[in-house]
Formats: sequence, structure tokens, C-alpha cells
Amino acid sequence: MVGQPVRLVVSVFVPNYFTGSPEFPEFEIDNAIVVLPQDRPENSNTQIGNATYFGITQTYVIYPQQAGDFHIPPAKLSVPYAIAPPKSTTAEIALPTLSFRAAVPDAARDLSYFLPTTRLTMTERWSRPLKGLRTGDTVERTVTITASKMQAMLIPPLTFEQPDGIHIYNGEPIVRDQKTDRGDFIYGQRVQTATYFVVKSGDYTLPPMELKWWNLSKHQMTTSSLKAVHFSAIDNPEFTIELPPVDQTSSTPTPQKINRWNRYRATLKMSIEGGIFALAIFLFAWLVKYVYRQATTYLESYKSSESACFRKLIRYAKSHNSKLTYIELLRWANHIFPGKPLGEIVRGQAHTDLRHQVEALATTIYSAQTAETDEWSSRELVLQLKKFRGQLHKHLFWETKQQWLSALNPSEEKASRLEI
Repeated sequence: MVGQPVRLVVSVFVPNYFTGSPEFPEFEIDNAIVVLPQDRPENSNTQIGNATYFGITQTYVIYPQQAGDFHIPPAKLSVPYAIAPPKSTTAEIALPTLSFRAAVPDAARDLSYFLPTTRLTMTERWSRPLKGLRTGDTVERTVTITASKMQAMLIPPLTFEQPDGIHIYNGEPIVRDQKTDRGDFIYGQRVQTATYFVVKSGDYTLPPMELKWWNLSKHQMTTSSLKAVHFSAIDNPEFTIELPPVDQTSSTPTPQKINRWNRYRATLKMSIEGGIFALAIFLFAWLVKYVYRQATTYLESYKSSESACFRKLIRYAKSHNSKLTYIELLRWANHIFPGKPLGEIVRGQAHTDLRHQVEALATTIYSAQTAETDEWSSRELVLQLKKFRGQLHKHLFWETKQQWLSALNPSEEKASRLEI
């Protein structure tokens, strides 16, 4: 159905073993939201004929936004693997052409929107009690809609009806999504506010608010609503929008000049206050959104940094988890030497002890035995990795220092020219 997640599982299998992390493609689909893989890939092996193949799997999540047919666009992934150990190669593989159809139930086709979810709630909150209201008073109403496993952009806006005698000023709506680490939607939420300004005294009834949605658990249309609201407002002597009556005792009444400023001053004042209040809410929401984006960007940048990758590698190695250790070792190696296979890095840069541990780790992962062997030492691997990383950082430091010194100290030929 429209709005429900479709999972695209992509698995790639190679003989022998991987020499680097496969580069899974990014792609877009019209009228759909594509959530790229966020979690670490899954490892597996399978038997094809008489040969054993090792695989890595990633999962995409696709959310169709309207009814119709959807097609996976042409895309390729790059796979580095050992074609004849220790010789490695990189293969380019095209994704299979797949498609699916998203539909809307017959009971919901007459609606201007479609909202499929397992649970939807509507709540409201008032800034003050609705008792003792007088003309000139304002009260703010906040309505919050929360839909489980649904993105907030699919929740339709609500309409605040305006009775005669009350002016309504709508605030800027706030939409937010809560997701898991894998990119799945936990819930979507839409928050709308409205400021009610009482212009006339009297009894008022705000009609109920309703929202229809498709219940995925019961497979039927369901309606969530807020009850009608009743309140009264009395006159406020200090709130005057009309001029006082003419003194009838005067035999020759003098025509009075109507001061339009006095007539609309109170209304203008409340309008300005309402506008300032709405602007303050908008600025606060913008600030919260900006801080959230900056924090999210920083966290995402840190998660993908070399330091974070190395810490994860050490953590998995200390726990003696050979599979996760090998995956993180491939990722970290790609950080420090982009595009180079792990075998080439180990043979060209690392010491004999580290090369031995890496080869033993690879043998443990891709051996035909089901249980892990004790050929590699987690303690020794951690020690050699830290030593290797420290030497790399020291080498980079001295390279940078030499560049600075070269820029600050001209050659003899340049110095002689300066003296001339």
C-alpha cells in the first residue's frame, strides 16, 4: 500500500574472499522515498555447485508516496575480491531490474490523502483554562497528531474553523520523524497551533476535528477525532471598539469626529501581539531544527571518521569476534588508503607481525570449518594495529612539517636572487 515500506535486499557473492568493502549504489525513485542502508552489512556463505561463495548483504527501504508502478533504476555496485589469492580484482555488477505496485484501498480512494498506519493519536492542549474569558482575551490551542511507522509528511494538515466573533491566527506547523538506526520510521508527528482572539462576548462552540486513516491491523478505515469545545466570553469594560453614545441632554448635539485609530487600536494591538507570538514560535522552531541538523551532521561525520572506525575495529577485536573485526578492518583500511585492497596494504605497509595476524584472521573467516579457529590472537592484533596506526600518524606529521619548512625556507638559488 502507499506509505508502507518495501525492502530491497541486495546480496553479492564472491569466491575466495572480499579484499575490500563493496560499494553499494545510491539511487532515487520518482514519487517514493528511498532510505539508504545505515547499518553494517550482513555476512553469509553459500554453496554453488562444488564451490563455496561468501556474501555481503545490504537492505534498502522504499516508501511509495502515491499509487502506481515503481521500478528500480539501473545501478551498479563495485565489488573487490580475491580472484586468485593473493591476486585481487574489482568487478562491476548491475542490479537486477525489479518493480512493484503500490495501491490504495477502495474505501480510501475518495479521500484527498491516504494515511496507512497501525496506530494514530490526536491530542490537544490549551494555553489557559477556557473559563472566565472576556473580550480581548487570547488563548492558544495546540493539536498534535502522531502516526506509528509513518513519515510525518504524509499526515494531512488540519483546519481550525473560525466562528463569528473570534479571530484565528494559525502558527507555523511542525513536522518531525523518529527513526531507528536502520532508517525505519518509528513514528511521524505533526504539531499545529492556532491563537484564538475573542472579539465579541457570547457562547461559542468549536466543532470537532476528525482525521480518517487506514488501520493496517484491522484492514479498515478508522476515524480519530477531538471532541467539540464549548466556552463563553463576557464583556470587558476596558476593551472598547465602539465610541460611547452621544449625550442626549444637549439640545444641539455637536457631531463628533470618529477616530478610526481608537476604533481599531485594540484590534491592531492584539493582531500585532499575535503576530509577534507566532513569529517567536517560528524562530524557536527554526532554532531547534537548526541545532538538531548541526548535531546530526556532526554525529554522522564522526560516525564515518577514521577515529570512530578504528575504535569500533579495536572493540570488535577485543571481543574476539572475527567476522565483525574483519569487516571493520576493511573499512578502516579504506579510510587510510582509499581504493587499495587490504592485501596490498598489509604487504606494502605493515610489519611481519601485523601481516601474519591479518592473514590468520582472513583464514579464520573464510575457512571451510564452521567453528572459528584460534590461529589469530585478538590481543596481538590489537597491539600491532595500534602500533601501525601510530607510525602512520607520525609519518603524516613529518610529511606535513617538511612541507611547511619547504615553504618557509627558500632554496639557495632563490636566496641568491633575493640578495641581488
